[in-house]
Amino acid sequence: MRKLTVILAAVIGLAALNPAGARAAVDKQRAACERDSHKFCAAEEPDAIAVEKCLRAHVNELSKACKRQFRAKGR
Repeated sequence: MRKLTVILAAVIGLAALNPAGARAAVDKQRAACERDSHKFCAAEEPDAIAVEKCLRAHVNELSKACKRQFRAKGR
């Protein structure tokens, strides 16, 4: 499950141009959304794209920290 979270975070976070910035974004997103990912989207693991879609479908139920990650990235 941790591997899925890393993959999901990488897919979302790699949009940053700066490698150090990308890593920081990945870590922040993973920390914010890991529990929500396991709670709402375990059936979609290990497909990172499916997990992201699932999280979007549950946006009203996500933790505040995870919601902020989606809003911060214009998602």
